[in-house]
Amino acid sequence: PISFDYTPYMGSILEYALDEGMNIQPLPEVKIRKDIKEAEDFFGRTAYYSPTEMEIVLYTQNRHPKDVMRSFAHELIHHKQNLENRLNDIQTQNTNESDRLLELEKEAYLEGNILFRNWEDKIKNEYFSE
Repeated sequence: PISFDYTPYMGSILEYALDEGMNIQPLPEVKIRKDIKEAEDFFGRTAYYSPTEMEIVLYTQNRHPKDVMRSFAHELIHHKQNLENRLNDIQTQNTNESDRLLELEKEAYLEGNILFRNWEDKIKNEYFSE
C-alpha cells in the first residue's frame, strides 16, 4: 500500500488556523500511528491529544486521509483548550459522566469540523480559480 504524506496538509491547516488568529502556539507535536489492532476494533482509537506532552496522535490504518485530517483538526482544538488551561481536572474519558468534558468535546467537534471545512473550501477555491 502507498503511504500517504499528511505533512503538507497538516502544515496548511496549521497555517490557516494561525492566519485565523487561533491560539495554538507553541504548536503540538504530531505522531502518526498505523495500528492494525486499533483499526480492527470498532471502538478503537482514531486519534487523541496528550495535554502533558502537547502531542496529537493520529491513527491512520484503513482511514480516508480527509477523515484523518478531520481528527487532526479536532485534536488541534483540544490543544487550544489545553493552552487556555481548560483541560485540567478532567477525571474521565466518558462524556456521559462529565458535563464539562461533554462541553469541551462539543467545542472540539464543532470548531474542529468548521476549521477543516473552511480550510478545505479556501484551498479548493484557490486551486479551482486559477
